[in-house]
Amino acid sequence: MDEVQKKKRMPAALGMLVLAGGLLAGAAFVFRTKTPKGYQDYTVQKNQYYIQYSEQYDYWDVLTVEYPVLSGIDEGQAEAVNELLYNTAMEKVNYWHLFPNDEVKELQKEYQIFCSDVHCEVPYHSQYLLSVSFEELYAPVSPVYYIHKTQRCANINLMTGEPYPLSEVFRIDADFMELWCARVEESGAYEDLIINDADTRETFLLWFLGGDAEAEKEFSFEPFFYVDESRDFVIGLSYDPKSIRKVANPEFIETSFSAHFTSEELMSYRTDSKFWDLYAASEATGEVLDCENLQENLWLGKDASVWEFMER
Repeated sequence: MDEVQKKKRMPAALGMLVLAGGLLAGAAFVFRTKTPKGYQDYTVQKNQYYIQYSEQYDYWDVLTVEYPVLSGIDEGQAEAVNELLYNTAMEKVNYWHLFPNDEVKELQKEYQIFCSDVHCEVPYHSQYLLSVSFEELYAPVSPVYYIHKTQRCANINLMTGEPYPLSEVFRIDADFMELWCARVEESGAYEDLIINDADTRETFLLWFLGGDAEAEKEFSFEPFFYVDESRDFVIGLSYDPKSIRKVANPEFIETSFSAHFTSEELMSYRTDSKFWDLYAASEATGEVLDCENLQENLWLGKDASVWEFMER
C-alpha cells in the first residue's frame, strides 16, 4: 500500500473509532440512566411473635419467633417481602403447630409442650439486596426431648421482591460438593458427622439438588445461603424430619450444616443470575433495628434449665 492510499484510509479508520467510541459512550449513558438507583433509606425492624402457654390447645405452647419487617420501599412490594420473611420465620411453627397435616394432628394428641425459638439476623443489606438468616430451636412433643436445631435463609431483590434460592445463584455439582464437604469437615463444627469422602459427597449432592426421593419421604431438605457483613457467603443445608419417631432422644439434634466461603472461592460456581449484577453494584444501605422487648424462651432460651437437665 503506497503513502497516498494510507493517507486516504486513515480518516476513515479514525472515523470508525470515533463512531465506536460514541456508541459505547451512548450505551454506558443508557445503562446508567436505565439502571435503578435502588433504595437508600429503608428500615428493617425486628419483631417477635410471642406466645406463652395459651389456652387454645390441649397442650402448652411456648413460642418466641423473631422476624424482620421492612419499611421505606414501595408499599405493595414491602408487603409482599414482609409476608415472605414472616412465613420463612414461622415455617416450622406452621408445620408442627398452627397448620398441621393429618399426621401431625395425630401426633399432637401426644404433645406435652410445643416449643420454638427463632432468632433472625440481617447480616447484609444494600440498595438492591436483603440477606436474612433464621436460626431455630424447636421441640415437638416435649422440650426435654426431640429438640432440633435448624437454619434457613432468605435473599431478596428489593427492586422486584424476588427471592433468590441457592440453585439460582450457584451451580451445585460434584466439584462444588467436594469444596463444600471439605470446608465443613475442616471447620470441625460438626465433629465427624460430615467427612469429605465419595459417599458423603454423593449423598449431599442429591440432598442439595432434591434428588433423593426415598429420603424425602422422611425429611424436608432445604439448601440455603446468606451474604455476611464482609460480602462473603455462608452456604448450607437443613434436613428436618417430617414426623417424630416415638423414641425419646435425650440430646438435641443438629439438622443443619453450613460453611463459610469468600466470594473469590465461589467465582467459578456462579450462574448467570441477575443476583450477581446487583451484588457487584451493591453498597451498604438501610438500617436494621433490634427487636424491642425481646422475650427469652422459657424452655429453649439461652439460660433455660432444660440445658442443665440434658447435661446430666
